[in-house]
Amino acid sequence: MPINVSVGFSRKVGEPNYGSRGASVHLEMELDRATLDDPERFQTEIEGIFEQARSAVERELERPASPPAEGEGACVGQRDQAGENGRRRGPRPATPHQVRAIESIARRRGVDLIHLLHTKFDGRRADELTIVEASLLIDFLKTSSSG
Repeated sequence: MPINVSVGFSRKVGEPNYGSRGASVHLEMELDRATLDDPERFQTEIEGIFEQARSAVERELERPASPPAEGEGACVGQRDQAGENGRRRGPRPATPHQVRAIESIARRRGVDLIHLLHTKFDGRRADELTIVEASLLIDFLKTSSSG
């Protein structure tokens, strides 16, 4: 009587502007019941299945990322970048995740965020920054000294 073995492998990679993309493979295989009686053979079989899954995921992640089709997996803000007649409406605003990161990093590093925003961004609040400005500010906060 065969046994069913389920093996999965997932991996995410970082993308510019704090994005990411991932790939995963989940395989279900039937192995001969006798495989369980030989732990070394069983381990070898499982390692082989994992290697196949890992290889497939790595090959997928090496492929260039393709932009999502309209309405398919596009992030909020990406779908709505273009206004009527396909014209851009202006820079995308900072994401809520970026705003939380800015506030959290500033707090942990003891940075006076209000003063920093006043001097570097004309007094705008973190949630009024563009996605690029927020990204630059996060990088700055991560590398700055406290105070």
